[in-house]
Amino acid sequence: MQANQKYISFVIIILVIILGAYLVLNGKKADAPADTVNVEIKDTTTPNTTEVKPNTDNAPSNLTPEQKKLLTKLQETVDARDFESFASALLEVYKNQWSQVKELIKLESNMYVYATDTYWVKGDLVNSLKVSTIVYNKVPEAWRFRYLRIITLEKYGRNGFENGDLVTAENYANQILQMMFRPEGANLLADVSISKIKTNLAGGNVNLAKQNLDFIWDYEISADRRATLDDLKKQLGQ
Repeated sequence: MQANQKYISFVIIILVIILGAYLVLNGKKADAPADTVNVEIKDTTTPNTTEVKPNTDNAPSNLTPEQKKLLTKLQETVDARDFESFASALLEVYKNQWSQVKELIKLESNMYVYATDTYWVKGDLVNSLKVSTIVYNKVPEAWRFRYLRIITLEKYGRNGFENGDLVTAENYANQILQMMFRPEGANLLADVSISKIKTNLAGGNVNLAKQNLDFIWDYEISADRRATLDDLKKQLGQ
């Protein structure tokens, strides 16, 4: 009987040892890295939430179908150097308040550069005034062609002034100032008035000299011209 109890105790110990070994080995397998073959590994790290802004300087705008259609139309007029059709298309840009759409304004700039290089830079005042007036008359908000028209009118006025033709010079100065106040027009008009005042004084016509001085006095002009007017005013005893 005692022998049987020892035998049973021995068997139980063996079973416990086997069970313990099984549990240890099974636990090691559980802790071991999984086989990466054919196993999808998911990234569980926290994503980087810092926004990285792309460089959009050369990126195209998200144009609407209407804008794309107008872009094509503008491109055709630029390629054809058709200023009349270009002005009509450009009017649509400003009417729709799309002057911030860079693709559209880039074409305006391209046409302006062409006109400036082809006419203004080469001294072709006739065509410089012609094309700038075509665009300005339809789209006065288009500042590039407005400026081209202003400097062309000023050049015509300066040419007249240098040739002693004050009527022509004054006419071009007034054309500029009718568009908007610009120093090109105001200073040209001041030069015409100063010339008239000096002629009046030389001829002894003080009253007319005072009238011409009063006419130009309130205009915003360059500092050197203002100094000349101050000197003339002293000569007139004012």
